[in-house]
Amino acid sequence: MLREKTMEKKEASNSPEKKVLQTLRTSGEGRTITELTEISQLSRSAVRTALARLEGANKVIFRPIGMAKVYFPR
Repeated sequence: MLREKTMEKKEASNSPEKKVLQTLRTSGEGRTITELTEISQLSRSAVRTALARLEGANKVIFRPIGMAKVYFPR
C-alpha cells in the first residue's frame, strides 16, 4: 500500500500538465501545440489534454493567431 502511494506521487510530479506548464514558463514566449510536443517529447494528444486541464484551472491562456492557437502561462 505504501509503495502504491509513493508511485502515485512520482507520477503526479512527472505529470504532462506540469511538464507542459514548465515548458511554457521557461520559454518566455507563447508556444503552439506542435512546438510543445517537440520540446516536451509528449504525444500531441497528451499535450492537448494537459492544455485543456490547465485552461480549466486558469493556469494558461491562448490567443488564436491565424489557424494556430498560441498558449501562454498565466
